[in-house]
Amino acid sequence: MRFAKLQGSGNDFVVIDNRDGKVEEFLRSLNLDIKEFVKKVCAFHTGVGADGLILIENPENPENHFKWQFFNSDGSVAEMCGNGSRCAVRFAFDEGIVGKEVRFETLAGVIRAYVLDGGKRIKVQLTPPKDYREVSLSLDTQSIEGYFINTGVPHFVAVVNDLEKIDVIKLGRAIRFHPEFQPKGTNVNFIEREGDDAIRIRTYERGVEGETLACGTGATASAIVAYKKGIVSKKPVRVLTKGGEVLAIDFDNDFREVFLEGGVVRVFDGFLRRELFEC
Repeated sequence: MRFAKLQGSGNDFVVIDNRDGKVEEFLRSLNLDIKEFVKKVCAFHTGVGADGLILIENPENPENHFKWQFFNSDGSVAEMCGNGSRCAVRFAFDEGIVGKEVRFETLAGVIRAYVLDGGKRIKVQLTPPKDYREVSLSLDTQSIEGYFINTGVPHFVAVVNDLEKIDVIKLGRAIRFHPEFQPKGTNVNFIEREGDDAIRIRTYERGVEGETLACGTGATASAIVAYKKGIVSKKPVRVLTKGGEVLAIDFDNDFREVFLEGGVVRVFDGFLRRELFEC
């Protein structure tokens, strides 16, 4: 089965054109469920290795160009993924499925996107953020203040003074599974001011269950929080990711139109062999 691997700001994804339903046929032939399929493909060392897997499918509404199914590396379904959406659009553009202006369907709603620089940069308009609130959490050894906001998926944002000293895995996991955010939990972002229009970020991602090099919806959530709280005063907000790339987040004054822009790389194409799923 043919696939491509793409990465946006260090978030990497396996993308498969499933408009002909070949994935379901493949799963039936192996008596395998989709969750196990995703876990085997995304596993580092024994599989392709990726933060998530994306299936490109036919849209339910013919006015849109495609629909996606998005899976985290543990096989769980996510409503939205900012960097994943940019990789999906780049793949669809490369394959001739879309032109330079795109509409595609996600569980978070219809996403608009724009192909720039021949596909090397992708700009997506995310769904309007919701459920913003200030949150105070009591953990086992400390308390932490932060902000909750949903930018297609839930995010907690904490402002810190020394980003590099944060134990993202330990603290992120404690917040991710905190009773405040049950039953689904939340993604967790730690941010530090870098200038009037810039922040640095580190993110613990739900579903990956670890720190990732970048998170598009997390960068968006963090940029909005930073702007709302006066941590930055100019926009677009530049978000410096753990992977070293910079994401640009822009929005109108009432946050009804929110855009995420950054680079995308098509890393390689390959074929999945049945042997991977039979061992």
